[in-house]
Amino acid sequence: MVRQRTLGKQQQTDGGNETMTRSGAHAGKKSANVRQSDLALQVIWRAIARCELMPGTMVSEADLEKSFGLRRAATRSALERLSVYGLVHPVHRRGYQIKPITLRDVNDLYQMREIVERAAVRLAVGRVDQVSLRRLDKICAEGYTPYDRGSEECFLQANTEFHLLIATATGNDRLVTAIQDIHQEMERILHFGLAFRNRTDEMRHEHGALITALTEGDAEGAEGAILDELASSKAMVMDALMSAPSLLDVNIIGFRAPPESNSVVEHLSSGKSLPATIRSRARVGPLR
Repeated sequence: MVRQRTLGKQQQTDGGNETMTRSGAHAGKKSANVRQSDLALQVIWRAIARCELMPGTMVSEADLEKSFGLRRAATRSALERLSVYGLVHPVHRRGYQIKPITLRDVNDLYQMREIVERAAVRLAVGRVDQVSLRRLDKICAEGYTPYDRGSEECFLQANTEFHLLIATATGNDRLVTAIQDIHQEMERILHFGLAFRNRTDEMRHEHGALITALTEGDAEGAEGAILDELASSKAMVMDALMSAPSLLDVNIIGFRAPPESNSVVEHLSSGKSLPATIRSRARVGPLR
């Protein structure tokens, strides 16, 4: 009976077999296009995250195809998806603008890190095991070369692993996920800052101080260490932003920093807003 049914299926008209063949080919082609689109998305997303495609720059489909060896349909689909994610913005007859880095982005993300990572290090005190501590020590030795995007990427991955190991020790999976998401969103900002100056020695010292506090059960010391690291990291990013050519001609006449602030940069680093006329132009493009 099984044999007969099989033969029965084979005894279709030529037109029916042709329809099935065409249908199968169409499905295969569609599957291949989906895979190409996903690949294009990953490649372009990574280039944006690593600042290989610098914030604020204009790109075209042809530029991306040539640079990354992508197909036109896959590139177009990837750009449409990236536009939905807010990483690129279509500009009529010009192509796509890579999302600029704004002062609000920097202040909001560092504020979020301060909130969640202060809690994480306090909860992790006395809970980090010896195996994890040895891994933390090893990560501390990682360094990078400014403007070498691969080197910077490895360094940032090690830094993320360092903070996730500490978060994991809290036993709070939601806290781990929150920290992981913030670090992922900050990758582009950190690439932008790491190219400005080498923070290897600073971070090695900051991470070492945090490990010591965690080992000794010093919650206050651990909190102080993470705050020092975040302040130093944010200062690096702010220095890079303030050195960007797109801010060199911003008119800050009439802006007066409060008495307790020594400079405009210090005022911005505190998370306070600029006047609207300045804020509208404080979007950072390529760093040269």
